[in-house]
Amino acid sequence: MQVAGAPQRIHIPDATASQQRTAEGSPRRVIYLTRREDQPSAPNREQVAELVRRAQRNDRDAFGQLYRVYYRPIYTLARFYLPQQAEDIVAETFLRAWGAIDRYRDMGRPFAAWLYAIARHIVADELKVRRRTEPRDELPDQTREWDQDDRLVLAMGLARLSKAQRVVLELKYLVGLSHKEIAVILRKSVGAVKALRWRALQNLALYMAER
Repeated sequence: MQVAGAPQRIHIPDATASQQRTAEGSPRRVIYLTRREDQPSAPNREQVAELVRRAQRNDRDAFGQLYRVYYRPIYTLARFYLPQQAEDIVAETFLRAWGAIDRYRDMGRPFAAWLYAIARHIVADELKVRRRTEPRDELPDQTREWDQDDRLVLAMGLARLSKAQRVVLELKYLVGLSHKEIAVILRKSVGAVKALRWRALQNLALYMAER
């Protein structure tokens, strides 16, 4: 199984499950993740659950489909914080996920939340290493760099938010989850999640205005 590099689009003419046969001749359920008009289509919850179950039975093809589905949000998260290492972080995330897939349990949360937790841990560890090892006298002039790099300003602003506010913004705008999905993850109401998002955006706007 290869987990590095950009995902390949699956050109399948239907978005429903069908039957194919393996080389041994036994039937294998295949879940297709593109629409008839060749536009990418996100799998529904049942399809993801089926792919996870197959991956837990050591089905590398199923895990490959999960990789193609979730590559983009994990890459977006990694690239936001560590653009030069984004591909490495994605690869490490899916390698760890493959190694731990048999221990995954569906507790009603989106599978993307499990991958997000793995990727966020990797990102946090790498940021800690950088803070410990990067020589101060080699740091660029911050005021000049921040003016040229909005991403850096946003990342530093996110770091100043409460954990709950930061997580809501990351899940909403980097991973691409809905308010309802985030509410399930945080065990809050949809209204509470929207309020957290609003406060987080207000705090982030204030921080950026100070820059």
